[in-house]
Amino acid sequence: MPNRRLHLQSGQGDQEDPRLELTPREREVVELVAEGLSNREVAQRLCRSPRTIENHLRSVYQKLDVRNRVAMIRAASDLDLLDAPEPETPDLPNSELELKGRTLDLIRALDGHVARAGHSQYFVELAKALTKVLGVRWAGMTEPIVQSDELDVICMVERGELMAQSECRASISPCGPVLRDGQFVKADGLMDGFPNWEFGRDVGLRGYVGVRLDDQFGRPVGTLWVMDSEPIERADEVLLILRLFRGRTGAELALAQLTDRLGESGAKITSDDITDRS
Repeated sequence: MPNRRLHLQSGQGDQEDPRLELTPREREVVELVAEGLSNREVAQRLCRSPRTIENHLRSVYQKLDVRNRVAMIRAASDLDLLDAPEPETPDLPNSELELKGRTLDLIRALDGHVARAGHSQYFVELAKALTKVLGVRWAGMTEPIVQSDELDVICMVERGELMAQSECRASISPCGPVLRDGQFVKADGLMDGFPNWEFGRDVGLRGYVGVRLDDQFGRPVGTLWVMDSEPIERADEVLLILRLFRGRTGAELALAQLTDRLGESGAKITSDDITDRS
């Protein structure tokens, strides 16, 4: 049987039926499962952690009163929740920076790659574009795990190819100073400062540039970075470009995290999620 792209939408059927109360993220997960993706592949596609996807699926199973993926897809199909329109993709915000020459050309090239990418696909397209346009080996994003030294590497691209998700520790990697100070630049000799970072040591990392991603209230939600096994040329220019893209990237990541919390069993959105309490 060929894969069938399944769209779930609210607004059809009985609005009081709890089976139809799927969040946008849950609908997205079911859609990808219907395409034949595994939980880990869904996590990679949406740039979320595998445990987050598992939480969403448990919630969907409960709402649809099913016990497995096959029954979930059948139930969704039986409810005739199909053919929802594709979501509109937001435009990149206009920058007031007056940039000239090579830097402006690089930014225009990056814009061309990601301007039409929306939601979770934006993370992957941006990382791919950074490796291609800036000529670095790796690019990606991490997000902190609550009350932990660990961070989820939610998206990592090597030379344009998406890699498997993993974790890293803030205390032994550049993610620590990025989260603490807002940015970190080391054009060469990176591992001198992080001798216990196993990944960096194994692949021979030398250059790294990263910026912290904040939500609209300035609260850290993750990091955006590029790195290479060779020295990073024009590291200050690379930093400027990452800082230009951190506004939308931070907003997209904050929205993804909020959507995840909405879909978790028993989770509630407080006023702090929509109001600046500082």
